[in-house]
Amino acid sequence: MLKKLKFVVDKILESLLGTLIVVMVILALWQIFTRYILKNPASFTTEFLRYALLWLALLAAAYCFGKKAHLAIVFLKEKFSGKLLLIINIFTELTIIFFALSVLVYGGTQGVIMAKAEMSPTLFIPISYIYIVFPVSGVFIVFYSLINLIDLFTDKKINETEEVTQSTM
Repeated sequence: MLKKLKFVVDKILESLLGTLIVVMVILALWQIFTRYILKNPASFTTEFLRYALLWLALLAAAYCFGKKAHLAIVFLKEKFSGKLLLIINIFTELTIIFFALSVLVYGGTQGVIMAKAEMSPTLFIPISYIYIVFPVSGVFIVFYSLINLIDLFTDKKINETEEVTQSTM
């Protein structure tokens, strides 16, 4: 059940990120065309690309957490094994969850609330639409970290079963 849900969330993020990159490339090319060929740059593209890059970066960061492809300092963690490694991994996931909930979800929500009256100067959309990516990416990161925690406990039970099986042979 969780694997299917993770698969669906992965596909949604992949589609969203892929579409966002394509749109960004098209608009960047349009900006170049209008600036250098037409000598009349499109004013909305710069602002849109700035906000789209923020969305791309934060959603891609959440996606990387799901794929366990995020930046990590593993040289110290590689020195441990067994229960100590499990404890370190659990602590790491709990720290990520705490950060995502407190900074991205809570702090991001506060930013969205504070910015709801502000308007984007060129796109004429509420700035809160741009800032909503902070809590959204935070929710994705928490989701993926909870799955990672469940996997840690599930893998631990599998490992204990293998150790019992091997010791009885």
